[in-house]
Amino acid sequence: MADYGLREPSLPLGEALARLPLEVPAHSAWPALARRLEPDRHRLRWPLALAASLLALMLLPRGLPTSTTDSNTTAAAAAAAQRVELAGMMSESSRLERLIDLASDDGASSATAAAFSLELGDRLHALDTEIEANRDPDRQLELWQQRLQLLRSVAALETSRHYLAAEGRNFDVALVSTY
Repeated sequence: MADYGLREPSLPLGEALARLPLEVPAHSAWPALARRLEPDRHRLRWPLALAASLLALMLLPRGLPTSTTDSNTTAAAAAAAQRVELAGMMSESSRLERLIDLASDDGASSATAAAFSLELGDRLHALDTEIEANRDPDRQLELWQQRLQLLRSVAALETSRHYLAAEGRNFDVALVSTY
């Protein structure tokens, strides 16, 4: 449909295309912009050197090392570090469980995906039972590491299922090729 409100005579196609702006500018503006954004290296050296020397000073031991190490202090420090690591694992486990709850779909799914999810759920339940029964701190850390790895697998399964469904692809084919 012609635009009758346009008063300018129509141009031939070749001339109209020649008047279009270039896709790429004649020269790049990046070199000039990079020079303006480049920091002054001499101005930044002494604050960094001062910060590094203060950090090194803080890390130096305060006194002379003693030849007798208190084994109780070392054991207490190791136990505290173990508790901190265990607390971090529990926190990550909680975050992964929330992600899995959000990503899991109670709707219809294929038998293969449902069976695989149930198998992972059974493994998780068995690990939780073993964690409750075992009170050895070293074994607890090992079991929690296994639990985190299993939860990561479940989260990967659920998020992959949603991703593939969003792309309109079949989950069973991806499941067989991945696992």
